[in-house]
Amino acid sequence: MMIAPTSSILQSTGYHAQQQDWMPSLIAKRIATWTYLMRVFRGGMVLYNTALLSEHEMRQIWSDDKMHRRSLQFFSLGTSLATILDIPSTADYMRALNSVTQEYEYFAGAESRAKSIFFKTGRSQDEAGEYSFLEVKSLPFNLDYTITTATLCDMISEVYEKIKVQQQQEQIWTLASMESFQKIDTRFKKILAIVLKEIESVARDVMVQELNWLDPLASSSTSYSQDYEWDL
Repeated sequence: MMIAPTSSILQSTGYHAQQQDWMPSLIAKRIATWTYLMRVFRGGMVLYNTALLSEHEMRQIWSDDKMHRRSLQFFSLGTSLATILDIPSTADYMRALNSVTQEYEYFAGAESRAKSIFFKTGRSQDEAGEYSFLEVKSLPFNLDYTITTATLCDMISEVYEKIKVQQQQEQIWTLASMESFQKIDTRFKKILAIVLKEIESVARDVMVQELNWLDPLASSSTSYSQDYEWDL
């Protein structure tokens, strides 16, 4: 005797099929976005066809001392992602990727928690802890923030590229893999939003400086208020 599938099962199956069709386009956009940002942080790239950003200008704003903590976070994430790229199984790769991004999210949030404790008690607290997949190292020198960020963008692009290849090979993913991908993508989007917000601010400052150089009166009569919509 055949049992008719329930509406919830049919809805879940339909949603799964829609996600399968939607994923290739999303992954392609993610690869393009992270590759573009990598080129911007390498310098000499015009952001949104508005302002030419040089490495010198970015380093003036993001000094190694000022961005030490962020650089260490990005370095830890980038090196950790590199270690799992060779995992052949899609299921194992997605599980490892999910763990890396989850542990990174906790590690990145440890700084704000430590600052909060310091302001309340006057004592610092290290919450880095030990992680299963995230490689956290103490370095005896400051990292170059622009180079570190460019490298991370390149690595995240490689992560999505591997996901694209695996999806093309397997055609159909399990629901568990799809759910893992959504969690991973959401965590990467948070990093993307932070980086974009900061670099857009730099671009606006560069444009104002260029306008003031061309016309010293421009700053008093012209305001740059155009917002760009980036596909997150």
